[in-house]
Amino acid sequence: MMDFHTTAVFFSPTGGTRRALECFLNQWDPQAVRVDATCPPARLEPVSLGVGDVLVLAFPVYAGRVPAAPGLFENLHGENTPCILLACYGNRHYDDALAQLAFQLEGQGFVCAGAAACITPHTFAPDLGAGRPDALDTEALARLAETVRGRLNAGQVHSVQLPGEKTPAPKPAKPMPKTRDENKCNRCGACVRACPAQAIGPDLHVDECKCIHCMHCVAVCPAGAIQCDTSALEAYLTEHFSSRREVELFL
Repeated sequence: MMDFHTTAVFFSPTGGTRRALECFLNQWDPQAVRVDATCPPARLEPVSLGVGDVLVLAFPVYAGRVPAAPGLFENLHGENTPCILLACYGNRHYDDALAQLAFQLEGQGFVCAGAAACITPHTFAPDLGAGRPDALDTEALARLAETVRGRLNAGQVHSVQLPGEKTPAPKPAKPMPKTRDENKCNRCGACVRACPAQAIGPDLHVDECKCIHCMHCVAVCPAGAIQCDTSALEAYLTEHFSSRREVELFL
């Protein structure tokens, strides 16, 4: 019986990554401590884990990379602590994201004991990956949980091999300028407080050089005042990446 203490950290601006994480945790440890790293304040608190702990980390893939949110996951510190990575992407590809994050975490004291590339609804084309994770995805994540659990219970902690470049060149996501309906906006500041990249100023102006196009501001606006026309990109993605991709496990 596994007696590790699990801490689950996630970055989930539009909710899909959180759903994939919960799908896995239902198989791994429903009582795991959850840490929401989506908003900046949570990324300032240090999270230190030891040899009796397990880190489960779920994140979305942006343009084949780990999201370029300032300080993302840099507050996590381990002591040869096993971690399980869940890279969530919208049915195109995860490219270098898993290798990139595993390399970062190795430098912070973690050992990647298992990983999965999961499909979730695409940020800009939600019909891609709609309804995912589904029953087949759940079965795959259950296999991940079972295999890693058995390995850790046997005292076998080693890094799994992951595809991709460990230190890929930056590849910014395609810019998606947003508009604000002043007739709806009540200037509550929810978008300012929630922005993962701190790209929205007190005057509600968006610094496009800082924006990582995660759509969190659109998701959290209580008045529905922020819009983003993704129709052109959605049409392109739907045309080229509609064929179903399955969960990939790295064990």
